[in-house]
Amino acid sequence: MIHHNAMKFIYFFLIYGLLQTSVSAQTPKADILFDNWEYFRAAKLYTEVAAKKPGAAIYFKLGECYRKMHLYRDEVAAYDKVNAFGLFDKSEFYLHYAVSLRSTGRDADAKAAYDTYCSLAPSDFRGPFLRAAIDIANTDHQWDVPVTMTNVSSVNTPNADLCPVLYKDGIVFTSNRKSPGHNKIYGWTGASYLDLYYAAKSKNDSNYTDVSPFGGSRIIKKFNDGPACFSQNFDTIYISRVDRDMSTTANLNVANKNALGIDRVKIFTSAMVHGKWTKAVPLHLNSDAYSVANPYLSKDGSRLYFVSDMPGGYGETDIYYCNREGTTWGQPLNMGGNVNTFNRESYPSEDAGGNFYFASDGYQGFGGLDICVALNKHGQLEKAIPLKYPFNSPQDDFGIMFLRDMKSGYITSNRYEGGTGDDDIFFFDLSKNTINSELTTTIYTIGYRPIKHDLPMPQIVSPTVSIAKQISMPTNFVIYFDLDKYFIRPDAIMHLDSLVTIMNDFPNLTLLASGNCDCRGGTDHNRKLAVKRSNAALMYLNGKGINADRLQGEGYGTKRSPVKCKEGKLYSSDMHQLERRAEFHLQ
Repeated sequence: MIHHNAMKFIYFFLIYGLLQTSVSAQTPKADILFDNWEYFRAAKLYTEVAAKKPGAAIYFKLGECYRKMHLYRDEVAAYDKVNAFGLFDKSEFYLHYAVSLRSTGRDADAKAAYDTYCSLAPSDFRGPFLRAAIDIANTDHQWDVPVTMTNVSSVNTPNADLCPVLYKDGIVFTSNRKSPGHNKIYGWTGASYLDLYYAAKSKNDSNYTDVSPFGGSRIIKKFNDGPACFSQNFDTIYISRVDRDMSTTANLNVANKNALGIDRVKIFTSAMVHGKWTKAVPLHLNSDAYSVANPYLSKDGSRLYFVSDMPGGYGETDIYYCNREGTTWGQPLNMGGNVNTFNRESYPSEDAGGNFYFASDGYQGFGGLDICVALNKHGQLEKAIPLKYPFNSPQDDFGIMFLRDMKSGYITSNRYEGGTGDDDIFFFDLSKNTINSELTTTIYTIGYRPIKHDLPMPQIVSPTVSIAKQISMPTNFVIYFDLDKYFIRPDAIMHLDSLVTIMNDFPNLTLLASGNCDCRGGTDHNRKLAVKRSNAALMYLNGKGINADRLQGEGYGTKRSPVKCKEGKLYSSDMHQLERRAEFHLQ
């Protein structure tokens, strides 16, 4: 008979051997899941392995899963354990560690991690650049006049709810909430796929009711759909879509997946015909070699902005645009270095003044994705800078959208302060900020402190010092007209309504409208048409309650054309569209 202690000894090694076999089997399986972009399931296996056989390499892979899923607190917890084992052999770890530490408010630890990265990768500018951002953002980081961010609890869930856009009397937004027919799991996140939802505006308050799936089977497919944007009259939709979940193709390696080209985000469009959406079709901008996503249509419908990782960009993802050419879109053009950086830019949008907004983690902001703005100065975008708190937080902030009054709107954020789960939709209202009577000639633009200038604007930030430098704004607003027409187009109404708001807020302002034409047609005809265009705009403003004594109009024909037409030369429709306009100067 074997001695009792000997039996225990044998039993221990049997169990230990089984555990070691189990751990050895789980690690390769987790690695396969990781390589196949099933980060949710991979994280579960790495957690089990780490509990039985902890080590820096396992915790690093676990942290990478959480980083891919944007679970910053879990990411930091895993990276803390990597750091506890001593100097790690991958320098990139310290860059990721610093970013995640900052997102959870541990700025001192983040600086230390950046210092380690700088010593390991002294030639990489990202280390000192991002380290310096901590002190920059902590200096004069928020408005002196409080701006409240209100969680839109009637829409938000513990899941991701993001990127609302106006649609008729409500909003359309993107969500991975569970709902009937939308319960399949996305291998990347472990949540449901993204789909579009519609929420109707409550009649009694600013909340929303009756959240329901949007679009039907002609727009929404099996996998990720959204975000989306609409034309001004809501008869056309552009939507981001992933045709297939590549994390479910576990029998393929990464190289084969990329070769198949079926994991790319693409933009689809659909039109409303006889009260029904047509089957969504892909834009010719799409490619199997790179992604095209996050569409945003300019207010006049002449330009489509989007995000892409196509070759030749500044960083991981850049923002591009293309101009409308008849019934199709022109070639993609990069937004340039005043917008794009070495890192990621996404979620483009504009306001009525032509200022360009987007999200980025390539500026010296607050951490995570920050909402940035490039001011429109005389038709050219200045170098963008991040907005301040509370528009930005240490977590991800993106997808800013203005309502028609241009004083309120929405952002999306996964911030811990005021959040209910994953990405949430927040409402901001700037109209309650009072205007100092001594500052009636001060510019106000979202995210900046005002400066003295000729053009007053509604106050939406605190009247103190500038965030970084003196900012100026264009004194002209522009609307456009159809060929040989002078009626006010739907895309112009938003701009004119913004002028009404400004003139109501500043009753001492006067306005000069100047009508212009393209170089087709006779001189006398163009002069008369230009007068009709300026008068049409002034009649609209007068009809909205602006006294006629404050309004003045002129018609210039082609005298102020930005296109210097030469006889016998053909010009594109886009160039002629630039000529058919009315400009408004506030004074």
